[in-house]
Amino acid sequence: MTRLESDYYSYMEFDPEHTREVLRHYVPMFEDKSPVLELGCGRGEFLGLLDEKGIKAEGVDSDDGMVEAAKSRGLDVVGGDAIAFLSGEPAPGPYQGVFCAHFVEHLTPDQVRALLAGVRRVLAPGGRFVAVTPNPACYAVLSHDFWRDPTHVRFYDLPLLEFLCRQAGLEVEATGTNPANHPGPPPEYLGPEPVVHPPLDDLVERAMGKLRASLDHRDRKGRVTEHHHDPEWAYELAHVVRALAGRLQETTEALREVRRAHDKLVWGLYQSNETYVVARG
Repeated sequence: MTRLESDYYSYMEFDPEHTREVLRHYVPMFEDKSPVLELGCGRGEFLGLLDEKGIKAEGVDSDDGMVEAAKSRGLDVVGGDAIAFLSGEPAPGPYQGVFCAHFVEHLTPDQVRALLAGVRRVLAPGGRFVAVTPNPACYAVLSHDFWRDPTHVRFYDLPLLEFLCRQAGLEVEATGTNPANHPGPPPEYLGPEPVVHPPLDDLVERAMGKLRASLDHRDRKGRVTEHHHDPEWAYELAHVVRALAGRLQETTEALREVRRAHDKLVWGLYQSNETYVVARG
């Protein structure tokens, strides 16, 4: 047993209410599954959410501080190693659901295989297993968030988690990302929408109409009179203006497409902070 993780949570001032809001996404997955076992239950935020829905649940965690925090809320939590608990404490198949959030990344691949074998053992036929883990496709998670936790071991992306679940005899039903844990890119990383003005064709045409009217000198009987102005320069100027307006329009539209491509790239880098896999026993 240790207090490293609970001390780290306290030092980083992790907000339990924010954790509850993120974990709320997974509660409907267990509405018809009771009892539920949570591995690495931490301070018990998810257990509390299940309790609010009338779903019987219990948890196990190896951190003394986490266990104390959960028990202080009246939650059913025991202290101990999750893999050892799965292998020895419960009889085979007593749980309709098993849940773990941000837990497998604290384990080596061999430990994850042992964990999943234990999950398969304690999960009732048709029971549901859900594992949530940091998303390595999210730049913020990959570059710094993940490595701040001193107890993290390695990433497990969805294809690898699916493989390990199938190796353990679990049938993968779904995978996804949590929209409640998707802060998106920092606003300053996104460019402003470029202003695209309407084409200038109508303005140029109106100006040319006025030019033609000014050059069309007629007497009272409507007959065209002679004039001594050469309008060629004006028509050439209008042609230049129309060409420049067209090219400006093309450039602005191209800028808009560049901006859209940039935003797609930035949003691609800042995906949801966590992914999950849902499997059936």
